[in-house]
Amino acid sequence: MKKTAIIMDSTGYLTNDIIEEHDIRVVTLNVNIGDETFPEIDLTNRDFFAKLEQLSGSSTTSQPSVGAFLEVYKAVLAEGYDEIISIHLSEKISGTYASAIMAKDLLENPHIHIFDSGSSALGLGLLTWAAADWAREGLNAQEILGKLETLRPLCELYFIVDTLEYLHRGGRIGGASALFGTLLQIKPILYFNTEGIIDVFDKVRSKNRALQRVYKELERALASQKPHRIAVMHVGAEAEAVSIAEELSQKYQGQDIRIFEAGPVIATHVGPGAVGLVFHPWPH
Repeated sequence: MKKTAIIMDSTGYLTNDIIEEHDIRVVTLNVNIGDETFPEIDLTNRDFFAKLEQLSGSSTTSQPSVGAFLEVYKAVLAEGYDEIISIHLSEKISGTYASAIMAKDLLENPHIHIFDSGSSALGLGLLTWAAADWAREGLNAQEILGKLETLRPLCELYFIVDTLEYLHRGGRIGGASALFGTLLQIKPILYFNTEGIIDVFDKVRSKNRALQRVYKELERALASQKPHRIAVMHVGAEAEAVSIAEELSQKYQGQDIRIFEAGPVIATHVGPGAVGLVFHPWPH
C-alpha cells in the first residue's frame, strides 16, 4: 500500500493535536511588518498585533518561497512516502499555489499533487484534515484527490468582520463594497465564491444578526441529517468563539464542533474580532 503524505500551508490553522496525530506537514506563509518579515507559524495573534502597533501599524503577507516547498517535499520523499498531496489556499487570492506548482515542476516528480482548496483558513484546514483521515485509512493519492474534488464544493465558509477596511487595504475585495460597509455601518458576511474569490455573501446591520444569518446556512446544511464537521473560527475573539461553539453544541448534539483560531496572515486581511463558521458533511 502506498503511503501518502499530506501537506498544507499555514493558513489552514488546524490545531497542533490534529497536525501531530495525522503527521500533517505545514509550509508557512510570511507576515511583513515594517521592514521585518516573520514566518506566520512563529507568531501568535497577540504577538502580531503587538508588533503591528510597535513597528508600523500596517502589515502585508507573502507566500512561501519555491525553496520552502522544495525543502518540505524532498524531506517527505526521503522519509519513504510514495505520494504527496499538497493542499493550499485559493490561487485567486495568493501566489502560494503557484509556488507549490513551481516546486513540483522543478522536482519533475509525478507523485506530487497540488490541490487548490478554493478557500482559506478552516476551509483549507478541514479539507486537509479530511485528506489526512483518508490517507490514514490507506487510500491512495488518486482516491484521496477524487474525494477532495467531491468534498470541496460541500465545504462552506462564512466569516463576519467588523470592518472591510483590512480586506480593502490588501486588495482582497472590491473598493465599492468597502465603502458601502463603512458608510452604512453594516456587518458584512464574507465567503469564498465558486471561483475561489472572497465575496460578500450578505450585509447585515449588526454582528448578532450576521451570526443568526450564518446559523441559518448551517441549519440548512444540517437538515440533511448527515453528521458534519463544524469549525468555529476566530481572530482574537476566543470568548465569542467559545460562546458560539457552546450554543451550537447544545442545539446540534452529536455533531463534531471545534474551535480554531486563524493566525496573522488572515488577521492581516480581516482584522481583529472576526468570527466565522466552516462546515461540511462528515464522514464523507
